[in-house]
Amino acid sequence: MDFLIWLAVLGLIVLYTAQSLFTKLYTDSYPGESDTASSVLTVVSGLTVAILTFFCFSLCRFTFNPWSALIGVLNAFALYGYNFFIVRASGSGPYSVVMMFNLSGGIIIPVMASLIMGWDESWNSLFQKVLNSVCIVTIIAAVWLVSQREDGAEEKQRVTLPFILSCFGLAMCNGIYGLFLTLQQQTAVAGGEGNRDEMITVTFLVAAVLAFITGTVRAKGNFLPHFRQNKKSLCFLTVTSLVFALAVNVIVMIIPHFDTTILYTLDNSSVLIMSVLISAIFFKEKLSPKNIIGIVIMCIALVSMNLLPAF
Repeated sequence: MDFLIWLAVLGLIVLYTAQSLFTKLYTDSYPGESDTASSVLTVVSGLTVAILTFFCFSLCRFTFNPWSALIGVLNAFALYGYNFFIVRASGSGPYSVVMMFNLSGGIIIPVMASLIMGWDESWNSLFQKVLNSVCIVTIIAAVWLVSQREDGAEEKQRVTLPFILSCFGLAMCNGIYGLFLTLQQQTAVAGGEGNRDEMITVTFLVAAVLAFITGTVRAKGNFLPHFRQNKKSLCFLTVTSLVFALAVNVIVMIIPHFDTTILYTLDNSSVLIMSVLISAIFFKEKLSPKNIIGIVIMCIALVSMNLLPAF
């Protein structure tokens, strides 16, 4: 069973890395404005996740649980907020700072909640508490090095108050999204594993509706023409949505059987490392010495967090 769980975690990392890659390819090939591309992607991917979850993963079964549905609705707002803040932050300040806040929120908030609720076994001993804390802080610090641009453009961007507020919003939404996924799976009153498909369906259906409403408002009632795609963008939009649907369903299957501390740290950090390496290999983006040092430090921290407790 442990081998299958670790295999699922590896698959999850591959899926989220692929989603990140195809999202970039879709945004680059979208025939309209990049801000509109984000709204269109949220609508299409949200509907895709909701439909595939209902028909393929739950096999058309929907056991209504008010608490699970409520968590799904709240998580939809967190998901929408994540998309909103990452666009705002990425366009107004240093990429390394954006990623540092993003990763920090995605790790710290779910981990702290799990620690308070007693969901994790990886904080049982003093050694594990110290090790986890040191590794998490080291990984977050390494994100700054991994995310540094080679062209020096970051130094030209000012770190303004609106940028910092957007980063805080991004960190909170990313962390709350992971927290709600865990909360639904670990809470008996919300149905636990038995209602995970319901929660996913509600989350992404509501997120799609929110994105469509806000997109319509921004487009002054003329949002539908923005869904027109060329052949390349349509291909990447479809693949991104399908990969996202699979990734979301895989992670909620893993959560009840894996320590949140290790899962979220491993997932967020590994996806960042893989994305940077893919950018270097396929998009010819040069890795600076800072990038390489950051990747090495992050890998050492991840290995230490996962292997040292066994000894």
